[in-house]
Amino acid sequence: MMFNAFRSELIKLRTTRAPKVVLACAVFLPMIIQVLISMFGYKDGVVGSTVISNMSGSGPLVALLLGVVGVLCSTQEYSQGTIRITLVAIPHRFTVLMAKVLTMLVVSCTAIATYLAGGLALSQLVMNARGLKFELIGSYGRIIIGFFVLVPLLSILGLSLGIIFKSPPGAISAVLLWPTLIEGMIFGLLSVALNKNYFRWAPVQNGFQLVRDVMDHELNSWGIATAYFASFVSVFVVISFISFMKRDA
Repeated sequence: MMFNAFRSELIKLRTTRAPKVVLACAVFLPMIIQVLISMFGYKDGVVGSTVISNMSGSGPLVALLLGVVGVLCSTQEYSQGTIRITLVAIPHRFTVLMAKVLTMLVVSCTAIATYLAGGLALSQLVMNARGLKFELIGSYGRIIIGFFVLVPLLSILGLSLGIIFKSPPGAISAVLLWPTLIEGMIFGLLSVALNKNYFRWAPVQNGFQLVRDVMDHELNSWGIATAYFASFVSVFVVISFISFMKRDA
């Protein structure tokens, strides 16, 4: 039953245009940018930072776009009115929900692996052809781990918000505006008003911290940032689970 539900969710994503377009942008747009930097940057012949450090700058963009894919994974059935068909075919709502979560985990991890492998490989080819001196990963292996923590969690957050809102515009707005605008306003004003750095309590900023090459010592450590961001996402996962299990389609 679970396998059939999982396969059904994958088919829905593959046969719907919007998730495919957003997913392609999440993977290939940052990769193209990285290749262009490798082609036209570093005029002095030396790359001052590792390639993975340069790629980490696109981490928030990749994560946010996968969050949008998560929203689309959960809201497209509500917007098209096909959620009832899904629940008739698979009456166990827990199975449907877990299939959606598993789908986003697989899709997000595959997207990250494609982006990192493609970006590193293409950058290496271009830089070798230019005769540049560079280092691919060096001592920044934690950035790779950070990608595999941040992006799946943010995609699950998007999935959960989609279930809660049941509407693509509302859920997508929440995914994009909270970390890029609202969080900065709230915690920035608190920091100014109380003369203390409150950004360490900004949950999504803690998630973005995981893929930065230089850790901000005024924020939380890598481990605490991971736990805090995961806890923040877990709250919405629980709310979406309760909502999905109890309310009508």
